[in-house]
Amino acid sequence: MTSFKHDFLKGFMNVLSLPMYWKLPPINHLRSLLETSTMLATLPWGVSLEKIEFDLFAAEWLVPETVKKERVLLYLHGGGYVIGSPHTHRALAGKIAKGISSCCLLIDYRKAPENPYPAALDDALSSYKFLLDKGYKPENIVLVGDSAGGGLAVALQYELKDYQLPLPLCTTLLSPYLDLTGTGRSVKKNAKNDRFLDVFEMRRWAEMYAGDHDFSDPFISPLFGDISNLPPMLVQASKSEVLYDDSARFVRKAKKLGIEITFQTWHGLIHWWHMFGTMPEAKEAIDKIVKYINKQYAKS
Repeated sequence: MTSFKHDFLKGFMNVLSLPMYWKLPPINHLRSLLETSTMLATLPWGVSLEKIEFDLFAAEWLVPETVKKERVLLYLHGGGYVIGSPHTHRALAGKIAKGISSCCLLIDYRKAPENPYPAALDDALSSYKFLLDKGYKPENIVLVGDSAGGGLAVALQYELKDYQLPLPLCTTLLSPYLDLTGTGRSVKKNAKNDRFLDVFEMRRWAEMYAGDHDFSDPFISPLFGDISNLPPMLVQASKSEVLYDDSARFVRKAKKLGIEITFQTWHGLIHWWHMFGTMPEAKEAIDKIVKYINKQYAKS
């Protein structure tokens, strides 16, 4: 059974999303709504923040009081490539960083429609190279991405392979958005249950992000890419999410290729449940993420 906190939030989000079925709101309104709704999602106690600037985008360093200096987490936030920011995700990223005693680079990659593909991917690659230039060894770098950030984390590793750059220790994908063509059965099957991720918005955002490129391009929809030789991965998803089949198909593909992949599933949860840290389901998922990454560090 899902918790009361989750069910209350789900009901609220379903009501809030109803106007989208009549008129899709402007992107700037959605951005403001998300920023406002996450105002109370603060950094965990004992984690400090430092803002940094790259040439084309900004980022934040999240640094726990107790940190193993050789470790670093690169966090790629979700939001359909059009919304979201370090502000909306620093609470979640900070909890993971604190749990694994690692610094975290949380980037504010450029977003569509102002900056369509490949801007976000270019920024993710620049961030990874930045960590290598700072002296972090690839076996001490971990990637975490939620929703679109999960897709970006996989696409980034395709880029690393193409450029013959070293891959990270492991990757954690939280309800990843891996198929912008929207061909997964869960897209329609769970549409009424998971209104937090509106199907009409998904199509609009995909068009904004892909621009003139084919939706099935592996760097846009990583489900269709070459996932051979990728490092160990953890994938978390709820079977009631619109994007569930993105994860399920990706995991099946990985297992056929012999990739070390762990698939943790929940029932009845909405997309982005990880973001709501007071819910027991969010705490459980984050605890499992921390346990998984620490186990990978211990094995390296």
